[in-house]
Amino acid sequence: LRYIFRYAQFIGTIFFCLHNKKDDETVFIRNWLKWLNVTHRILTFTRFFWVYLGSISIKTNRVQQVLHVMRLVLSIPNVAVILGYHIFRGPEIVDLVNKFLRLFRQVSDLFKPKTPGFGGRRELILILLNLVSFAHEQTYLWFTIRKGFSCRFIIDWYCDFYLVSATNIFIHINSIGYLSLGVLYSELNRYVYTNLRIQLQKFNTSGSQQKIRRVQNRLEKCISLYREIYHTSIIFYKLFVPPLFLALIYKVVLIALIGLNMAVEFYINSFVFWILLGKHVLDLFLVTASVEGAVNQFLNIGMQFGNVGDLSKFQTT
Repeated sequence: LRYIFRYAQFIGTIFFCLHNKKDDETVFIRNWLKWLNVTHRILTFTRFFWVYLGSISIKTNRVQQVLHVMRLVLSIPNVAVILGYHIFRGPEIVDLVNKFLRLFRQVSDLFKPKTPGFGGRRELILILLNLVSFAHEQTYLWFTIRKGFSCRFIIDWYCDFYLVSATNIFIHINSIGYLSLGVLYSELNRYVYTNLRIQLQKFNTSGSQQKIRRVQNRLEKCISLYREIYHTSIIFYKLFVPPLFLALIYKVVLIALIGLNMAVEFYINSFVFWILLGKHVLDLFLVTASVEGAVNQFLNIGMQFGNVGDLSKFQTT
């Protein structure tokens, strides 16, 4: 996760820094980093725009030209959204990230002793697949363009990488964001089931009112955390799902463009292009799997509480 954070900083999507203070972690805006990223993005996109526009003009296939133009046109609102988020929505994003960090601390504090880590095997696999996607974004142009390395190639590669990775970052942000929501719901569900529900059911037959009251207070704290996680998910949805829609359209156009290139240029047997196509499909899978996991954990909330509210001693406290 820290590598993903640093990677997003490197490509200019994240303009805030992480501050460690004992067990407390928060993020804060670096204004110089924000404006450096804004300037850098404008320059790299301008370079990419003119180079890509020149490459479109020499295409002979009309369908290829249309798809390339669509990719170029769709990249404009993507870049505009990133710039807008940098300039106008920085405080909201920082506040949202701090909410996530605070929620993870609060959920972790419920367990005695604390449980380090981020989710389980499923989350680890999805994060590793995200890292594979990041690695491909950095290197794919080295293999798809069969030209010798030169200063011009390095500049063109960097501008293309900077644009593509920044466009894809909205997919990765949503993947990690919904993965985080799923982990929060999952850990809280586990705590309610293992530490509260079973205890309350035991106390229904034997147990003092004081013990039941203590467990009830912890249950109310969990309900408060559920509510806060839900409100955080709403803020996250409003901030990052609209640009995700643009990124997904951009992704579909790229998949169509690669498929057409493979058909027209007879790259069917090209391993490089199959990997490129698979990478874009992988990105769609990652965001889908993350959203599905978060939704499933949200739907499991009621199952963890069971019929706690019907317990006779619980009702009398």
